[in-house]
Amino acid sequence: MILPLLGSAIVGLLMIYVINPPVKALMDALVEWLNTMGQTNAIILGIILGAMMCTDMGGPVNKAAYTFGVGLIASQQYMPMAAVMAAGMVPPIGMAIATLIARSKFNTNQRDAGKASFVLGLCFISEGHYRSWRQTLCV
Repeated sequence: MILPLLGSAIVGLLMIYVINPPVKALMDALVEWLNTMGQTNAIILGIILGAMMCTDMGGPVNKAAYTFGVGLIASQQYMPMAAVMAAGMVPPIGMAIATLIARSKFNTNQRDAGKASFVLGLCFISEGHYRSWRQTLCV
């Protein structure tokens, strides 16, 4: 009973006094850089974040881009999160549109997954299509 309490206290204190100051300094520098960024650099940042979101769809690179976007919302920097959201919705909606346009190239399971992917893509969920697509790609 004492070990979980002690462990939580130690980790909490480490987070507050050791990890928080450098992370805060990094985020403050990043926000300042974003405030001075021109339009061209903002487009490049959006492209980089979008590529990160579409790289592994739910993996660590995706999560890093999403965390970056969410962290900037607290600083009233909304454009990076807009790029993250748009890029996160593209793969599932793109697969759904592909199953509608080229129905003959997909089996019944994939067409059904395409319908689900469209709805899930609108909700910013890209993982709904994995099972049926993985079966086809790994065969």
